[in-house]
Formats: sequence, C-alpha cells, structure tokens
Amino acid sequence: MRYILGVVFVTFFASINVHAQPAGTSTFYNQIKTYNLSTLWKADRLPLISLKRTDVFPEPLGVLGSNNQRFYLHYTSVVKDKSKPYQYNVEGKTRIGNKIKPFKGTITVTQAGLFKQGEDNPYAPETYKGYRRGKLLCRVVLTEAGATTGNIQGELTTDFCINSRNQLFYDTLDFGIDGYGNNQFTGKWINSGNKTAQKLQYGDFTIIGSKFADVDGITVPPEYEKYGWQNYVKAIANDFSPASKAAIAEEKRQWWK
Repeated sequence: MRYILGVVFVTFFASINVHAQPAGTSTFYNQIKTYNLSTLWKADRLPLISLKRTDVFPEPLGVLGSNNQRFYLHYTSVVKDKSKPYQYNVEGKTRIGNKIKPFKGTITVTQAGLFKQGEDNPYAPETYKGYRRGKLLCRVVLTEAGATTGNIQGELTTDFCINSRNQLFYDTLDFGIDGYGNNQFTGKWINSGNKTAQKLQYGDFTIIGSKFADVDGITVPPEYEKYGWQNYVKAIANDFSPASKAAIAEEKRQWWK
C-alpha cells in the first residue's frame, strides 16, 4: 500500500429478496437493525483500529463499461430510514471525466453475518482480541438527475467489526495488508434513456474482481490509462516533480463541492 499526504493509493440486479448467508458466518440479520450503519459508507474520519489512529474517509475507486472508464462516487448524505430499519436513504454525486451528476437512492441491508471463529472455518478472517468481525450484503439503487443520466443497481459487500462494548465500526483491523479493501460494489449503470446497461464496479482501496486488482491492490493497466486514469497514475509516482504534486492535489480535491 502506498500512502501519500493523506491519500491512500494502493498498488497493490440484486433481487428484492434476502440473499444467501455470507459464507462462513452465523446470521446477524435481526440484530443489525439495532445499529446505525451510516458511518460504514460516510464519515468525516476513518478509524484505523489496528494502527490506533484515524485517517481521511476513503473515496471509492470505480470502473465503468468495457473500457474501464474511471468512475467516481461520493455520498453527501447517508441517513437511516426512520420506519425501515434496514434501509438507508442516500444522496451524493457521481462523476465521469468532468461530468458531475447528483443522485438519490437507497442502500438496503439484505443479509448480515458474524464470522464463526475456529481453525475449521476457511472463511473467517484473523481474530483480534475484543473484536467480532462480520459482513453485510446490501442492495444499492441510485438514480442520477440531469441530462444523460442513469440508474445504478447492484450489490454492495461491506465488512464491519464490533468491539467488546458492542460498538460497530468499519473493519480496518487488516488495514495495510496486501489486497485490503472494503465496500465492494458489483452491478450496472443503466442509461435512463435507451435502457442500455454497462457493468459497474467500485470499492474502497481496491476493486476486487476487476482488471485493476492484483496481489497488492490496484494497478492501472496501461491500455486503460487514457480512460480517466492518467492523473491517478501520475499521483502514484510521487516523484516530487511538479506534475506529481499537482496530480496528488487533484486526487485530494473535493470535486463534489
């Protein structure tokens, strides 16, 4: 993992029904509704539990379509629905190139599980004293506003952990290890006009299952750099050149404001 001036660079249609239980877990679905999960997707700071410090909350890295166009997404608001305990009403903005579109939608938890610990469970992550670790499966439905807009539909997988005081956190217990990531989305962007669909993937720190993922996290294949990834590649170089410094500043820019 490469960390540059507060920006982490890693070189490294869901149905309406509840999904199958996450592998290796015991059900936690009834209990999860008692928590407010909004900070799993939007927060001012990200607690790095294993490092005992905080950092900026990550912005998802995304790829859209056959050319793996860089796709940006930022939540400006995530609020738990008062009458539907598994639903979170969200607002935010998407970006492709210089085109920015506002959106509204929902994230709905369809399944939740806590990992069963033990040597006989190949799915269980490493244990940490005082923490239980779990996984959410969520249905995401977002609708963009404006011209040439689309609907985003798919499944989001989110890892969480709970401490000995029953407080729930974004799981950063493995932060910094090879392939670390969270909030992995797989679905489609559907053009609201002609209804054509393009594959969409995004995630925090890595994009699992994409051509960009490797053992260390993300490497941008050269053939896709021209599809919105040039600045990202320049920023990763971090060679103290003016171009690299400008690229890092651009990656940190709050483009949604």
